[in-house]
Amino acid sequence: MRTAILGSNISHPLCLQVCQFLAESLDSQGPTLVPVEQAESLLCRFRPQVLVVVLSPNPDRTLTALSKVRTQVGGTILAVGPTHDSKLILRALHEGVTHYLDETDLAKQFEAVLPRLQGNDVATTPEMVGHTISVLAAGGGSGASTLAVNLAVTLAAESQRCALVDLKPGVGDLAALLDLKPTHTLADLCLNPSRVDQVMLEKALVHHASGVGLLAPPLQYEDIRLLTPQGIHKVLALVRAGFPFVVIDQEDCFHEEQIMALRQADTILLVVRLDFTSLRSTRRMLDYLGQMSISKDRVQLVVNRHGQAKELPVEEAEQALQVKLTHLIPDDPSSVNAANNTGVPVVLKAPTSKVAQAIVRLGKSLLPASAAQTPRPLSSSKSGVMRWLSPFR
Repeated sequence: MRTAILGSNISHPLCLQVCQFLAESLDSQGPTLVPVEQAESLLCRFRPQVLVVVLSPNPDRTLTALSKVRTQVGGTILAVGPTHDSKLILRALHEGVTHYLDETDLAKQFEAVLPRLQGNDVATTPEMVGHTISVLAAGGGSGASTLAVNLAVTLAAESQRCALVDLKPGVGDLAALLDLKPTHTLADLCLNPSRVDQVMLEKALVHHASGVGLLAPPLQYEDIRLLTPQGIHKVLALVRAGFPFVVIDQEDCFHEEQIMALRQADTILLVVRLDFTSLRSTRRMLDYLGQMSISKDRVQLVVNRHGQAKELPVEEAEQALQVKLTHLIPDDPSSVNAANNTGVPVVLKAPTSKVAQAIVRLGKSLLPASAAQTPRPLSSSKSGVMRWLSPFR
């Protein structure tokens, strides 16, 4: 079982004591020691099944680090700290801690929680966590939703299954782009997050012939209020545990549930267009992601609808953003509109088109080395004319 210890001082006696407990009971190879300064970079790669957060000697600094990395942990989070400060305990629980252990009686506390760690709390945590890709638009009309759908279909062809999460409450239209009619949504799963499991998640998904499993946003505006950061956090953890690839179509980068998704993503695709307003928005988003301590190597820029008349040159855009634009998706309104209006992704409806081929190349470039397999051919959906009329996104 993969374990890790997060602390502001990993040589603190409490850290050493926790390390001994974990080595003797859960992790014979010994836990990974994670200083708060390296929390995001280490936990993003390691993804422990059990994370022990040692709050002393600097609880505030440690919990601040935890708030940035909690979505990188697919299993149980324990906190070891003082019990005389109720506000500290509440803050730790708010940050996703499952069990809070008294640092003055650690041996007895750890012995009590050990059966839970060896049982249901971590039994559903797999050895591999789904490779997660967040798609974020730099502005309206970027075509991010169309890109997300087609990337999901491409990745499903590599592994037979890919989850597609529509995290755009109120405006999401991925179901229409796939000609699907969901009966359950994210709102249903967020009603009681503590009871949600893989069985409930599977029932909430609506499946496409390509192998994509869609998790739709609330169908009614009044149900949007049911979405909570805690519920989304639990659902995304389950999705990552059940699928080799996960594509998330994001609404923005500042609501808490959106930030959760961005923090746990292995790759963030920022979809831009080569015009002044889009580039200005892109610059602001890049700066904001940096302020959230999201490393630059996790963010890739995708120029969508490339080749439009009077657009800015790629070289000027790269100079303005100080970022290399390596992914260029050509503008092909004929192929894309025909695909969207029939609910059949363009990589299935027009696989030889330049736009479809560019999206497939992008999808293949995102595959981790460990996920390389012999892909199965992209097969066209049996869906007929789309039952919705939705704007191009």
